[in-house]
Amino acid sequence: MSTSPPVTNPANSTFSRPRGPFAAFAFPRFRWVWMASVVFSLGNWGERLATGWVVLAETESVFLAAASFAARQAPQLIIAPIAGAITDRYSRGRVMLFTGIYKAIVLMALAAVAANGLDPLWLVFVILGFSGVGHSFEIPAVQGMVTGSVPRKVRMNAVAVHSTGMRAVGALGALAAGFAISLLGVPTTFVVSGIAFALGGFLALIVNRRLKAAIVQRSSSIVRDVIDGLKLMSTLPIVRMILITAVIVEIFGFAYGAIMPAVAKNVLHVDETGLGTLTMMTGIGSVIGSIFLMALGNYRHKGMLLMAIAISYGTFLATFSASGSYIVALVMIMGVGASAAAFDAMQWTLLQLNVPDEMRGRAVGAWVFAIGFGWIGHLGLGAVGELFGVQWALAGAGIVVIITGLIGLIFVPSLRRV
Repeated sequence: MSTSPPVTNPANSTFSRPRGPFAAFAFPRFRWVWMASVVFSLGNWGERLATGWVVLAETESVFLAAASFAARQAPQLIIAPIAGAITDRYSRGRVMLFTGIYKAIVLMALAAVAANGLDPLWLVFVILGFSGVGHSFEIPAVQGMVTGSVPRKVRMNAVAVHSTGMRAVGALGALAAGFAISLLGVPTTFVVSGIAFALGGFLALIVNRRLKAAIVQRSSSIVRDVIDGLKLMSTLPIVRMILITAVIVEIFGFAYGAIMPAVAKNVLHVDETGLGTLTMMTGIGSVIGSIFLMALGNYRHKGMLLMAIAISYGTFLATFSASGSYIVALVMIMGVGASAAAFDAMQWTLLQLNVPDEMRGRAVGAWVFAIGFGWIGHLGLGAVGELFGVQWALAGAGIVVIITGLIGLIFVPSLRRV
């Protein structure tokens, strides 16, 4: 990988004052980034759906199905700060290219093990760990490219528009993955997901030729960049608070995906196609949440909005499967998806608006590090679900997320000021 030559700032585009919910699309560079990222999203949704279903189906263990998600996320605790520094130091388009090819190879290996009936099981968890390494590079590279392709005042809209496309395509991908698992099998689903990653990587190569970040001053080593990034993250109060909130909500909120296969099979009594439909409805809700942020534009009280979204998230999470009705769950899971998407997008926006431009990759890398603690929630929800039932596990997790939002809204002045 090599450093990127300087080019003109995207703010100098012909469309200097775009307006409306799709303002970011006025910038050609953003459109290319958007296309590459939504293809990556197809691969991610297919991988998650196939992994959770096959582990639950082969082992009949809610805990092991949840542990498979933990194995994918745990490496972020080590890799994410390094990945953030690398995406600030080198061309983000090339980082995405190498990540796409790497993830394709990982999923081909996962397909081979799945074709053998997950034998040996430990190898599945090792491969998922390698998948998590790739994911650690993907997020800061994509987010850095998204916000780097538009002027500062359009960044909240750019993040929301990007999230909308990513989740809309992902929703269709999830439904397609459910049918693919049912009709073609899990190994084929992994292969197709790997192809999506590779395609996204090659699209990123095109993006790399059109979107080139300005040269920034760097230290003599990546280690120094990592240390400087961690110091900055720890000294900025608003960034520190966002990362603390991210840890808590990731552990208790976003871990729900790890037990979704168990909710589908054991509570709602549907097959893999039903799970795909549930996941699709989550994606549709995500689109709704992202469109909501797009409509807000450059909303002023972003910190308060973040905490209000957290309260909404916890409420939907605690109640979506409580009735045991599949139809009710399909409706309520949209609320979960909408809240989750809006919460992520607001975190990305706040982080990148409160750090220097040359450290955007490290800021998102710090966020990826923070959500790396989500493996604790995966294992915890899996254990509670195994012992007491997945509905009780989701209710408890949702209540913790609600309390987190209320504490931030009432007792954290720095969040109310941004």
